[in-house]
Amino acid sequence: MQILKPRGPLAGFWAVGLDRILSEVIDSGELWEEPKYRIGPHLHRHWEIGYIVEGTTRIGAMGGREFILKPGSLWCFPPSVNHWLEHGPEPKHHQLWVGFDLRAAENRHPNWKALQTLRRISSMDGLAHLEKHFRHVIREGTTSSTHQAAGLQLALDALVLEVLRAMESPGPSRSPVALHPAVSRALSIVDGRFREDWNLTKLAEEVGLSRGRLAVLFSREVGCSMHKLLTKVRIRHAEVLLVNSDLPIGDVALDCGFATIQHFSRVFKQMTGQTPIEFRRRSPSMKPVA
Repeated sequence: MQILKPRGPLAGFWAVGLDRILSEVIDSGELWEEPKYRIGPHLHRHWEIGYIVEGTTRIGAMGGREFILKPGSLWCFPPSVNHWLEHGPEPKHHQLWVGFDLRAAENRHPNWKALQTLRRISSMDGLAHLEKHFRHVIREGTTSSTHQAAGLQLALDALVLEVLRAMESPGPSRSPVALHPAVSRALSIVDGRFREDWNLTKLAEEVGLSRGRLAVLFSREVGCSMHKLLTKVRIRHAEVLLVNSDLPIGDVALDCGFATIQHFSRVFKQMTGQTPIEFRRRSPSMKPVA
């Protein structure tokens, strides 16, 4: 596996050679791009699923359908489909993607009928809860660990399963047991929309409970406060960006939902024992695209 760092106006990373870890995974990445940036017609020999974090993007197949994607949107292209994309006028465009061979998942889980469902180009909106699944695949693929191949396979299967579920019944799934439905909803919101300025009052309004009731349920069923959980999610995201991108520390702070670099640096050191700069310096360096 190799982490490539784009040159020029682009920021982010492209992880290639993931098939050396797990043969069915080709690549993955996270990019920040400028307004009106365009990628001309191209095709892959594998499936590509992508997710829009920020900005709007027009994407389509040559001589075929077009989609307008917005934050929380997902796109899927099967192999050998000539497609293109163009970003809108927004100042910041941010996306995640995973390239893989769907046939392996189909062989493991034939009852999913994944090849049948994902045989055509498609897109869906309102899938903010899927961002965590994209990040899980990227994290497993780019972090050397024990049983990395097994972890990457499980993460990919979870992503594919959630995409298939979303196509059948849009919206995050909720378990009727284990967690209170409002707590389950709150966890999904925090995990998928961690960049927003959440407090307990605002989150309680979102899930339809009183502030006090949500605080009690959160402490009892999650084991920590909403604020502590939100901080953990943000710092986990920051670690990925610090390792896999060359974004300035200030931009990492903003992308993780922190208002100032000072606050971000203080919280990051409290949670990890290192400053963001120290954490990045001790991480493997990235190689630029040739």
